[in-house]
Amino acid sequence: MTTVFVTGPTGCIGAATVQYLLDQGVQRVVGMSRRKDLSRLEPAYHDRFEFVEGDITCRDQVEQLITEVAPASIIHLAAFQTPDCMSKPLQGMEVNVIGTRNVVQAASRLGDRLERLVLASSSGVYGPREMYPGETVKTDVPYLPPNLYGYWKVCNEGMGQAFHRETGIPTVSIRLSTCYGPGRDLGMTSAPTAMLKSVAAGESFRMPYQGREHFHFVSDVGAGFAEAALAPFEGYGAFNLRGITVHTEQLIAMIQQVAVELGIDGVDVGIESGAQGMPFVYDLDAEQSLAAFPKMPLTPIEEGIRRSLVAFQKLAEAGELDAGYHPGG
Repeated sequence: MTTVFVTGPTGCIGAATVQYLLDQGVQRVVGMSRRKDLSRLEPAYHDRFEFVEGDITCRDQVEQLITEVAPASIIHLAAFQTPDCMSKPLQGMEVNVIGTRNVVQAASRLGDRLERLVLASSSGVYGPREMYPGETVKTDVPYLPPNLYGYWKVCNEGMGQAFHRETGIPTVSIRLSTCYGPGRDLGMTSAPTAMLKSVAAGESFRMPYQGREHFHFVSDVGAGFAEAALAPFEGYGAFNLRGITVHTEQLIAMIQQVAVELGIDGVDVGIESGAQGMPFVYDLDAEQSLAAFPKMPLTPIEEGIRRSLVAFQKLAEAGELDAGYHPGG
């Protein structure tokens, strides 16, 4: 029986990953998180998913759980987001670096029973867009993180390389940028999703930053991580998740157009006066990703907006939609 172990399964990306794995016929998906909150996981999957309580920062706990589960693949998604890493840097290091160390060391003890390790990285490992003169940003360019979160991810990629070198187990690091859609409700780059929720709730919203931004629809992110664990692969590799770059003004125009098509009136969204520039890189190149993992999907922005608005309208009608923006968690 194939077993996949997922850290952070109750988060936005984790829930999407769990659902995709189960849809692909994985017999057993076990997820570890500090608390059992399955609100982001569709009800049809609740009984098919095995939840275990655990703290990623507790080395003994992580090792015991991974040893007991003995998975064929591990997908490590648990993380402390930016900008919380700036306001609480020691806690950020504890979760993002020590937590990853705990997973990697526990994984190494499985020996050849483990077939794949997949680590969540970030476009935060890159520097500003102007640092890379090409049409797209490939994975073999220099690092220059803009914040501590990016440095933590550089460290994690290094741990992935060391793990593969020592064990020979195929290891993948996936770099992503702005995830949007149902379930994305925390972190600085949750602003586009907060805007979509505001539209569904009939409220106004102003983007706190502007510029070109690289987007991934939430279900694509889950599928991307799952495919990195399921598809044939040898060696170590860092890959950009497939995504689409658009400017904030383009995003707003698309949201307004899709809202009209859905019959949503009185849309009031825009950009804050004096909004800061988007600090993160964009135009991530995914050619190598598609070559390695050809089933990685890519949802057009307009379709992602439509699916998000429909989902948020249903939540609003049920009185269950939180339309707030929570940049700091």
